[in-house]
Amino acid sequence: MLRIDNLSVYYGRVRAVREACLRVEQGEIVTLVGANGAGKTSLLNAVAGLSPVSSGTVQFDGAAIAGLSAHTLARRGLGYVPEGRQTFGAMTVRDNLLLGAFGQARGAGSLLGPAGRFAGTEKVAASLERVYALFPVLRQRSAQRAGSLSGGEQQMLAIGRALMGSPRLLLLDEPSIGLAPQLVREIIALVGRLREAGLTVLLVEQDAVAALRVADRGYVMERGRIVMEGPAAELLASERVRHAYLGTTGVAKA
Repeated sequence: MLRIDNLSVYYGRVRAVREACLRVEQGEIVTLVGANGAGKTSLLNAVAGLSPVSSGTVQFDGAAIAGLSAHTLARRGLGYVPEGRQTFGAMTVRDNLLLGAFGQARGAGSLLGPAGRFAGTEKVAASLERVYALFPVLRQRSAQRAGSLSGGEQQMLAIGRALMGSPRLLLLDEPSIGLAPQLVREIIALVGRLREAGLTVLLVEQDAVAALRVADRGYVMERGRIVMEGPAAELLASERVRHAYLGTTGVAKA
């Protein structure tokens, strides 16, 4: 579904991603782990159309997508949950979610109703109900301003907003950051449920234990390069990974 070959990303003279190669097959959860500043977010931004690709190729469903805009990629079925949630704090939960469906309704010209209000479509309404079923707390807080939500609730909102676009591939950047351990477990468990529902996921995460436990395969990134890859269970058991990312020489604990 997603194939990245020899991808490099520069910010000025700084090379954030160095000739990275990565693939994600349909129905998989693939995780990209590494220390802060390793280049993980830069790689996702390049895939999502938010950062220019300096060299290399990115293919989604067999088609080259490097250079396409983020909104074009969203309409093609690529969803992105950015690091830090980036919800619109002054807007309600419901309106944040409806923004995620803009690409669905844009073609029909029916997302904006009279006086600029969201009118919605049957497809958008169905997407909204699916998100509310997945995150009941968002239904309860639908009229509440997003900025008043807890960190965990804002992460649910960010994921829900991406799901409103009915993506086939979800790019998920550091969903556990700033969350209590119990919420981290809930968010990671949700990733597993999304895959069971037919969604393919590329998960970027600093919590290597949590990420590798839910993933099928994994990649390890250091200083912009992919330095290891393999089945998640093998990476979790690797002495090198345990030393560098799990902080232990023993078997990783749940």
